[in-house]
Amino acid sequence: MDMAKGPAAPQDGTPDPDIPAFEQLAADPEIAALLDFEPVPMRKKVNGWDPDAQRAFVALLAMTGSKLRAARAIGRKPAGIDHILTKPEAAGFAAAIDGAMALAAKRNGMAIARGVAATQKAEPTVQAPGQVMNEFGEWEDEDSYARRAEEAQGNICSKLVRARRLYLMSISNQPVKRAAFEILTELPVDWELAEKLEPQPFEPWTRTNQREPDMVLTAESGWSAGEIGYGPDKKAELRQAIEDYRAEQGLPPLEAE
Repeated sequence: MDMAKGPAAPQDGTPDPDIPAFEQLAADPEIAALLDFEPVPMRKKVNGWDPDAQRAFVALLAMTGSKLRAARAIGRKPAGIDHILTKPEAAGFAAAIDGAMALAAKRNGMAIARGVAATQKAEPTVQAPGQVMNEFGEWEDEDSYARRAEEAQGNICSKLVRARRLYLMSISNQPVKRAAFEILTELPVDWELAEKLEPQPFEPWTRTNQREPDMVLTAESGWSAGEIGYGPDKKAELRQAIEDYRAEQGLPPLEAE
């Protein structure tokens, strides 16, 4: 991607009129300071996360405060970010992401303050301009509400993907279950990666859907009980086993999530 021409259009091909070109974002001193990091080396491919894409993502994140919106604005899959951050060279990129989120939160402070002020009015039914009713029955800035919804959706998807990785790891040494998973899901699993609990090549282009066979199998086997609500809670069993081991070693308990 040529950053001088600004970020690419979203995957549906429709430009986002609220997102300026990259050159405009990079001209902002606070955003420009975030772009001075060492990009993570990635294999070159179409719509990959090359250095230009990584810097464009950070700049857009600083403006939008939404990882989902920033990734889509340059035609990338948000799941690719998690894969990049597993790389040993990702410290600079991770710090830039944290800085971008902090900057977006700071700049959104006034809008959030207006939303909070509206909820504190003597007459709570009074709606301030640009606000919507949120899930708590309170008036909230519309951009803040949409951003929280996007982040919540992204967090749920990330949890489900991690649950599927745990399930694949648990059956990576069981040929029959491996074959059954591949037949039922038609997903090209790399079982060496599964055994090491590493991301699968298909993850960026396979959206998590609880009705699809891969997530049904994951849930019924108990690896996503906390997110979906059925099947034995394998993650709880695994956590308890870790806690028991730490106790035997005289180590403190894991911090609560």
